[in-house]
Amino acid sequence: MFKRYDSNNRKFCLNISIKCKGSKTFRVWAEDYGKRNSKYTDRQVKVDGSSTIYLSFPVSPKELFLACVNINDVNDKDFELTIIETNLNTYNIAMDSDTSDFLKLSIYFSQVCGFKNASQSGIFYQTSDDKFRIKFFDIIRDNISGKSMSTPARIGHKTGIIEVSKVKFDRYTIPMRLMILLHEYSHKYKNPKIGLEISNEIGADINALYIYLGLGFSKIDAICVFANVFLSAQTPDNLERMRKINDYIQRFESQEYAKLN
Repeated sequence: MFKRYDSNNRKFCLNISIKCKGSKTFRVWAEDYGKRNSKYTDRQVKVDGSSTIYLSFPVSPKELFLACVNINDVNDKDFELTIIETNLNTYNIAMDSDTSDFLKLSIYFSQVCGFKNASQSGIFYQTSDDKFRIKFFDIIRDNISGKSMSTPARIGHKTGIIEVSKVKFDRYTIPMRLMILLHEYSHKYKNPKIGLEISNEIGADINALYIYLGLGFSKIDAICVFANVFLSAQTPDNLERMRKINDYIQRFESQEYAKLN
């Protein structure tokens, strides 16, 4: 099933119900219509008779391309799909002016960077006052050796410039990109406000999740992008970070840190 959906830059949720005979595994995704590397969600779901998945769109393009295919048989049409639009759940989170300004930049960048060019020397995206800057590289390289690095992004502790790797970000959904950018932002602009060192990773994780989840973005994309980053560095510290990330998400969903609007 392939469908154009009039999202019109709105905030909303889609409940997508799939019915089929027997057990099948489907891939469901949504992307900016006609734009490469622009997925807003990308899920796999095993359906045994029927199942419903819930997709959140705190941000959306003018028009979405929705798709649902049987992973093992892309020509399979023997299933039923029902799409119901509902309101987006958001939380009553505290939002200072710096975070609001950074979100305008980071959301825009996350939405367009997949079909924009990067360069070896970096291309700047910035707020109008130049306070927040993202530098878009083809790949992030070590400053001394020049060798390519596996990190998708990093922030200068003095400059506040966030460097982003296109080769990494192209593979991520828009929510995954935003999660990474909020993590980097939180290192410099959130950690010190609560008495943490700029380099504190868990502080950056939690501060970023508070904003990300509060806006209604999916926990699944957040978990997936952290797991993806940690995959190449399965250290005890990263395993502990993953445990604390999952614990925080569960407690956030129980409205321990913010109430539903």
